[in-house]
Amino acid sequence: MATVVEPAVHQMSIRPFSVEEYHWLIEHGFFHEDERVELIEGVLHQMSPKGLRHAACLSNFLRLFPAMIGDRAWIRAQDPITLLAGNSEPEPDLVLAAPRASAYLDHHPYPEDVLLVVEIAHTSVEYDRRVKGPLYAAVGIVEYWLVNLREDRIEVYREPSGPTAEVAEFRQTTVYGVKDVVAPLALPACTLAVAQLLPVAGTQPEKD
Repeated sequence: MATVVEPAVHQMSIRPFSVEEYHWLIEHGFFHEDERVELIEGVLHQMSPKGLRHAACLSNFLRLFPAMIGDRAWIRAQDPITLLAGNSEPEPDLVLAAPRASAYLDHHPYPEDVLLVVEIAHTSVEYDRRVKGPLYAAVGIVEYWLVNLREDRIEVYREPSGPTAEVAEFRQTTVYGVKDVVAPLALPACTLAVAQLLPVAGTQPEKD
């Protein structure tokens, strides 16, 4: 009887990029100026384009936060934060970072610099909850807001597990709807109405 020889199956492995290699690619013009990518756990991810509600929501944050926060934190919109332990450099929609004399000219904010991370999501809600959330918890970012445009709510995650936990997660989750108010943990006096942050029809102030 003839022996049937099965073809060999080659296991393909993916080599992750380090943060340093990612920076090298940026510095040497590998990406187009208008190309939006971020490094997540060593893998380059192309970021989704912003829809109208996403853009309107981010505008609400940028309109309301500065007056409330003043110089107690620096507001960074869609700029990188460097998570060396997570081999990642995401670009959240908004970050509140501790003021630094260096003005972050020597490095992007590290986890210990970050007071709050905000991701605004509609089609990417599950990704931002199940991938970005554990990533931020693993490096010890103290607070993460997922602005869920699909359900018109803000999911607030606190008490990160940190790098030594077996499962990376935030141990406290609170959901805020359009009738609630919310404030960053690091700046509890900066209370904002969720209805003013979410792009919900009829909740925005009238023009003069």
